[in-house]
Parts: sequence; C-alpha cells; structure tokens
Amino acid sequence: MKRVYGQWSGNPRGYLEDETLCVEAVRRERDWWNSQCSRKRGYGPDGLYCKQHAKRFEVKDEQDQSQR
Repeated sequence: MKRVYGQWSGNPRGYLEDETLCVEAVRRERDWWNSQCSRKRGYGPDGLYCKQHAKRFEVKDEQDQSQR
C-alpha cells in the first residue's frame, strides 16, 4: 500500500508516494502541508529513507545496543 502525502480539505486525495524517494514527510518553507522528501532512498530500515533521515534511526540503534 502506498503512502499519501499532502492530504488536506482542498486536496483530499493528496499525492501518492513516489517509490524512488525517501518516505519521510517534510514541510517546505513555501508550503503549509507535508510532502514527501525529495531525496533518493537506500538507507535506514528497509532502505526506505535518505541518508539524512536515516541518521535518526542510527542513534536509536546505538542507544539500544549500549543498554544491553
């Protein structure tokens, strides 16, 4: 099932996920709704994130390992 971005009352269908791009929802300066990150995938869980957004998962993994 594809994710939907930019859904709001003026655009109830939103925009379907581009499966080549990062799945993170981001807010751009010029918009007031969330849209899909425009960077390419390949990092993080299941390779769904760009390098920048995958970093927050790396920190969590390091914390989990240090608690063991």
